[in-house]
Amino acid sequence: MELDLQSISIMIAAASVLIGVIMSVLSIRNFAKSRQASVFLDFHRQADLEFIQHASEVVIEWNWKDAQEFDQKYGPRTNPKAYAKFIFVGSFFDSMGKLVEAKVTNARLIPESLAVFAMAWFEKIKSIEPDLAAKWRRSGSMDSSKLLYKKLKELGYRSPLLPNEP
Repeated sequence: MELDLQSISIMIAAASVLIGVIMSVLSIRNFAKSRQASVFLDFHRQADLEFIQHASEVVIEWNWKDAQEFDQKYGPRTNPKAYAKFIFVGSFFDSMGKLVEAKVTNARLIPESLAVFAMAWFEKIKSIEPDLAAKWRRSGSMDSSKLLYKKLKELGYRSPLLPNEP
């Protein structure tokens, strides 16, 4: 079998295309990993001292028995500063859930300290979640937070607010 110049040119062209495809796939995989690393670092930047203080206050210090009591103590009309803290913290965890849901990041990449806070957050608000969703006129308004809670629970995280299991 004798190779002529045209056959050699075709094989070189085919090999070049194959190498280009392989390089593109590797580049896309690398970009995806870089993006996840970037999101991971963004979680750390967003979770600054102010956020941790607000999250701690809401999760540990605030108490309510139902949505009406929550509204009386921390609602937008009765206590706008407290409500702003609630929205600030809730938006953070909802955004984390949206990123996991959109597969921009993996729940495994969420720092452990934030994962535990997310678990505690959802445990704290789940009693008022249906009322808040109705008030905001959007059922499913906290679906991303619920998804985040579910994914973190699957990974073995627990809320520090729950009693220890035997």
